Amino acid sequence: LIDSGATDDFMDTKFAIRHRLPLQKLPTPITCKNVDGTTNKNGKITHCTYQRIDAGRQNRFTKFLLTGLDGEDVLLGFPWLQKVNPVINWKD
Repeated sequence: LIDSGATDDFMDTKFAIRHRLPLQKLPTPITCKNVDGTTNKNGKITHCTYQRIDAGRQNRFTKFLLTGLDGEDVLLGFPWLQKVNPVINWKD
């Protein structure tokens, strides 16, 4: 999922655990807010994972904050969009 309004890049916690991805504890937990301004039901974000993302000709490590994404595995936010600057064809 791509969300240009997301302030970070996120991964679903259950997805990360299911795929046995290495997790790192954050030095300070982060309060995660939903689009509507409410606090995310999973509470504070306490862990992250660094994963390589292949997007076309670009191959980059991305830091994903782990939280509940309600059915989505990954949410690529503004930081990823800014780094990769993908060309998106919205018509096809």
